Amino acid sequence: MWQTKNVFLGLAVPALISIAFTGERSLAASFVYTNFDSTAGLILKEHARSLDGKLRLSPAIAGLGLGGAWLNAKQPVKDGFDTTFQIQITEKHCSGADGLAFVIQSTPEPALGQTGQGLGYGGVTNQFVIHFDNYHWGDHPTAGRYDEIAVLTASAPTQPLYNIVANIIASANKQVVYSDGAVHTVRILYIPGNLQVFLNDLENPLMTVFVNLARVMDLDNGRAWVGFTAASGADWQNYDLVSWAFDSSEDTISNEARLTPSTSPQIQIVNPRPSPAQVYLGKSTQVSPATPLPVDPFLGYALPGDIGLTHQIEASTNLVQWIPLTNASYYFRDRESTNYPQRFYRFQKN
Repeated sequence: MWQTKNVFLGLAVPALISIAFTGERSLAASFVYTNFDSTAGLILKEHARSLDGKLRLSPAIAGLGLGGAWLNAKQPVKDGFDTTFQIQITEKHCSGADGLAFVIQSTPEPALGQTGQGLGYGGVTNQFVIHFDNYHWGDHPTAGRYDEIAVLTASAPTQPLYNIVANIIASANKQVVYSDGAVHTVRILYIPGNLQVFLNDLENPLMTVFVNLARVMDLDNGRAWVGFTAASGADWQNYDLVSWAFDSSEDTISNEARLTPSTSPQIQIVNPRPSPAQVYLGKSTQVSPATPLPVDPFLGYALPGDIGLTHQIEASTNLVQWIPLTNASYYFRDRESTNYPQRFYRFQKN
């Protein structure tokens, strides 16, 4: 059964929703930044700073193209994690350069690496990187004007990691676009031995990589620094982190997590994938004017404001045959909804 772990009730919330460490498995942790009006709980380096509710890793200003941000405590990663974040790249100078990266480092302190094609991580040892490189020229792994997502690790934890072909274990650039000025959503799901990377479509991975962090890194009791780097060189651009959620709790690493929508702490998505029309018909079987239901790509369909948790939810495609749905929160999930061009719901008081 698909379950949610966090529910938004339309209340005002601070930028940092929660940080929790629970259970005997003391390494379990989760947090949510719905925005970056506050950067409490983060380590910022070089030119990273909060700006207009976003976290600008580095600005589109010549000579200031280096920045990084990490959680201020090492996070559990060995047994699995699920993270979702939104990025936005704007104000490209010439071709823009060079890119940003999601980095996992097992170093004494979070460390910035080389600027330019180093993307802020180049030259640091004992790290694992998923980078977003939209500047590919000369001796770069791929040539041409397109965006790339790549997974990199060095030959050994003691070896510095650089943005070179030898360190790339998987990459994707076909129909990959994230440097067009729009907000794009990324999900990274890691279950030991299996890493999936999603772009915008958070249910179908862009790539699946077979890798075990415990083998390619020397972790600190299963923990490491988790964060982002960004860098520019002769060309530059703004790198903004719009929101960020991270979860390394027990159910993140279950087999079910591979098959279901994200179980990460939820963030408010600016540009969700379009869904088929969903409408509800009021509280009874009487057909009334249909009203669209808000949809969240993580949580599912939101209950109307006048519907409570005690109402029975039923779904139909023809207004004649109805099937019951389970309601465990202020959102509900209908796995069959994408199989039809339109789906109807009704809510009846138990």
